[in-house]
Amino acid sequence: MPDQLLTVLKLCLLALLYLFFLRVLRAVWTEVNPPSAPSPAASGAAGAATRSRRSSPRASTRSRRKQVVPTRLVVVEPAARAGTEYPLGPDMTVGRAQGCNLVFDEQYVSQVHTRLLSREGSVFVEDLGSTNGTWVNGTRAVGQMPARLGDRIQIGNVVMEVR
Repeated sequence: MPDQLLTVLKLCLLALLYLFFLRVLRAVWTEVNPPSAPSPAASGAAGAATRSRRSSPRASTRSRRKQVVPTRLVVVEPAARAGTEYPLGPDMTVGRAQGCNLVFDEQYVSQVHTRLLSREGSVFVEDLGSTNGTWVNGTRAVGQMPARLGDRIQIGNVVMEVR
């Protein structure tokens, strides 16, 4: 082979090697530093509406009495795990890593995939920069997305229902 062709092939291989290392570093960076929660300015009108509802103590007391608080997650899919129940804690992580509160050793679940937050009787789902995303009732979770009773949360091939 001519020397020029070998030089071009070497440069191409070097470029691919650098791209591979950059991808690995990006994946490690994402796992170590999960994306931050959205700023209060991003929630805008939703935050103002919540604050105005909280201003009336009588209204908030009434709504709490009627509202049933979610306490557990029940696996719906895959069929092999269907019916498995997990209690909801105040701050839970879901993923393949052994340090997670809920561990699913599934192909499409990231090491640290999702965070579930329980606050004031509400459950919020937050994707932690996973490759395949987190879905609530078929909608991709962006920031902290609320989940209510009966909502379905999909993480990889695992579908759970909030109860």
